[in-house]
Amino acid sequence: MDRKKILIIDNDVKSTEESRKVLENVGFAVTVVTQGKEGIEVVHNLHPDLVIIEAMLPDVNGFSVCRELKENPDYRSIPILIVTALGTSEETYLSNMATEHKADGFLVKPVSGSDLLQKIGDMLSSTTPSTKEIKSRAKILLIDDDPDFLDATKQLLIANRFQVLTAENGEEGIGKAKYEKPDLIVLDVIMPGKDGYSVCYELRQIAETRPIPIIMLTAVGQQLSKPEYAMDMAIDHLADDYIDKPVDTQTLIRKIEKHLRR
Repeated sequence: MDRKKILIIDNDVKSTEESRKVLENVGFAVTVVTQGKEGIEVVHNLHPDLVIIEAMLPDVNGFSVCRELKENPDYRSIPILIVTALGTSEETYLSNMATEHKADGFLVKPVSGSDLLQKIGDMLSSTTPSTKEIKSRAKILLIDDDPDFLDATKQLLIANRFQVLTAENGEEGIGKAKYEKPDLIVLDVIMPGKDGYSVCYELRQIAETRPIPIIMLTAVGQQLSKPEYAMDMAIDHLADDYIDKPVDTQTLIRKIEKHLRR
């Protein structure tokens, strides 16, 4: 999949930089402008996949920018998220304004990284996809006992247009793999009870799950005198690929895409 392009129209430097980091960390290509009129020009040249607009801009209010884009047939299909720091006391009124000006989503600042990714993932998933995009919306099963890692990686994959299932231990993962039949499994090695190597090997013995690509993750390689041993173990247990933790997000996305194309 190509990197999704997001345009941020906002003159709030601190908020914009925080959002840029969150979005770039999960693989989006981010462009930032500080003026509404400039933003409209950038939409014309860039044709982004999604636009984030601050309601209060120096030259023209964000609601008007949103309406202008939505009334142009060339841009009306681009999802637009209105954000504002105007205050939670007026949230209902501002949300209604965003809807009246044809925005697809609305958030009040400060916006957490997880909330932003969830909202963008939902908005991108709700747009009418092409046949190619439907095929690319693969179902990924994450098996890991670290809830923080599960949540962060789930948001990353949702933002990249994947469907995501999670399991917090090996037995649950095997059950979901058999029932849900995901297109790919991301599996941690170190888990309570059944370790990831055993889970991987067991999945290869089950007819329904045998063809599913499996990418193994672990931090154990960093603790070994021969880090390649962890990778060799993964291959010996019939994994398709292996990534050391902490996981580089771009590496994970690239490997997922590589195995889904096979």
